[in-house]
Amino acid sequence: MAFLKPKAANKTKTISVRVPIDLAEELDDIKRHADEHGLAFDVADVVERALTQAARSARSELAALPTKQQNALAA
Repeated sequence: MAFLKPKAANKTKTISVRVPIDLAEELDDIKRHADEHGLAFDVADVVERALTQAARSARSELAALPTKQQNALAA
């Protein structure tokens, strides 16, 4: 999976998350170096991919849980 891509205009919505300062500084450094080479480190794309996978995993975990009705019947 390529993390560095040519710069392109795209429509996005900004969200905010808290990350450790060391990670934020590392991301800023990567973005700065990528920019020097005419590239962009697309943090939004990386986060979107990670959150998509996390959401799928969470859905799978939830699907494996007994339903409230099954819990009531077992009680």
